[in-house]
Amino acid sequence: MKILIIGGTGFISSHIADKLLSANYEVTILTRGKSKEKNKRHKNLFHESGNRNDNRILKELSLRNFDAVIDMIAYRPEESESAAKIFFGRTGRFIHCSTISVYMISNEIHTPVTEDQWNKPVMDYWQANPFGMDYGIYKQQCENILWNYHDEKKFPVSMIRPTFVCGPGDPAKRDYFWIERIMDGKPLLVPGSGDYAFQSVYVEDAAEAFVLLLQNEKSIGEAYNAAAEEIFSMNDYLHLLMNLLEHESEIVHVDQEVFKKQSFAVSAFGDLFPFNVQRTSIFSLEKIKTDLNYRSTPYKVWMQKTIHYYLNEYKGHSNGYERRNEELAFIKKWKNGYASFIENFAS
Repeated sequence: MKILIIGGTGFISSHIADKLLSANYEVTILTRGKSKEKNKRHKNLFHESGNRNDNRILKELSLRNFDAVIDMIAYRPEESESAAKIFFGRTGRFIHCSTISVYMISNEIHTPVTEDQWNKPVMDYWQANPFGMDYGIYKQQCENILWNYHDEKKFPVSMIRPTFVCGPGDPAKRDYFWIERIMDGKPLLVPGSGDYAFQSVYVEDAAEAFVLLLQNEKSIGEAYNAAAEEIFSMNDYLHLLMNLLEHESEIVHVDQEVFKKQSFAVSAFGDLFPFNVQRTSIFSLEKIKTDLNYRSTPYKVWMQKTIHYYLNEYKGHSNGYERRNEELAFIKKWKNGYASFIENFAS
């Protein structure tokens, strides 16, 4: 089979390419050439350089009649619209990388979140939505367009909706945020109670979900959540991580509303503190397990690999670590008493 990956050198997509090449698929990746490319010498890997918003390039690629197109980087509805028009009738499958954020922009979902809850009414605009408000809105619009174009013979659409994707090389460095802070031996600041449940997903499992979907025609016309089977609260996650690191750190919970007012609470990447500490987010895996026989890698297995990567291979700091001293000063003030903290910090 001939597969085109639009955006084939990203965090998830590079792992998808690896898995497809290992299974002897012929893989073509379309990238802008700005990311480090893997498998350059693989006999079944072909590179096309260009911007996915250049319709001329997409039209040229569509003439090759790929067995499947995997679109990893459609973030705006107009991008999905142009891809649908160009590849309609010219590919055996069209697979879209969506996100669980399409659920989390609504207040009307119920957990565990099933795949049919993706198009609920959008909540009032919430700037601090930990799942990305604009991101979820745009990806929901992408989905609406693709489902409107879906045709089992001329344009068979399928989708994967991953949650927080983690592991070695994560560009968001979510796990490293906590690994680095635990390893410095100083207190950990957790906004809120730390009791809200969430699921992340190991990058290898997210990539495997795309491959399983591609290999199963039952997935045509369907969308699937991709997440870990294990569910943790932030408190659970941190205690497990400390056990694996064999380092203990004090966890200090800080009032969420007071925390939001601090200058170090946000960064260029958005809400600084990774994962979800503001809302329960549990996603049903019944459909992907039943239809595609998906199973996730145990947390302890993939987290050990992630720890090894960050402590032995990665050079640099986690997001916001340059302001770690401000975090620690904040914690000290907070521990001195709520009343004095409000007087000195929350005005």
